[in-house]
Amino acid sequence: MGAEPEEQPVPDAQSHGAEVTAVGLGHRYVSPTGADLVVLDDLDFALRAGEHLAISGRSGAGKTTLLALLGGLERLQRGVLRVGDVDVGTLDLDDLAAYRRETVGFVFQHFGLIDSLTALENVELAMTIAGLAPQRRRPRAHALLDRVGLAERADHRPNALSGGERQRVAIARAVVNNPSLILADEPSGNLDVESTALVLDLLDSFASEGACTFVIATHDPAVSMRADRRLHLEHGTLTTT
Repeated sequence: MGAEPEEQPVPDAQSHGAEVTAVGLGHRYVSPTGADLVVLDDLDFALRAGEHLAISGRSGAGKTTLLALLGGLERLQRGVLRVGDVDVGTLDLDDLAAYRRETVGFVFQHFGLIDSLTALENVELAMTIAGLAPQRRRPRAHALLDRVGLAERADHRPNALSGGERQRVAIARAVVNNPSLILADEPSGNLDVESTALVLDLLDSFASEGACTFVIATHDPAVSMRADRRLHLEHGTLTTT
């Protein structure tokens, strides 16, 4: 039998989050008709470590694309992007996977949970991928579900949870490896008013207590107003609001 894989520790909580610097960031797609669609047009911006930024813009303006680049879900086409001490544009596929695993926590509008896993198992999954041993994964996952008010729902699968509960599971999963950058893409888009307030309070508290840099894409002005700084994305460019 082969040797057991070496256990990887959960990263220590970051003291200040990650600084982010983008220079000349550009991204385009080719439409089905062959037209060249410019989504991001030579963006320059910077985030302080621990800053909370809201990015607004209409549907299709490129908010999701920008978050995908920040999170290493899409490869850079043009420009330079640094997150902490990582030059994202120079990473190969394996290094991008490690970057997503170790540096970034994602929260999506449609939750992104695995239907066949319980809430507890969904939270554990990020630690499993990071190589943490089961005896260390489970207590941390339980503690985070308790923190988001779902300790009694740990054994429920996503289809037995409300939308707000599923998003709270997704938040617990996003923060479980102590990311230095949290990216949230319309996290309240499918929620009612009460669930929205609870989810946003949780995101704010995790970001501030963990000293994460936090970027949220939203079309809701009430969500944007919670941020330290607000930018608007339109016609491929960012403007201050």
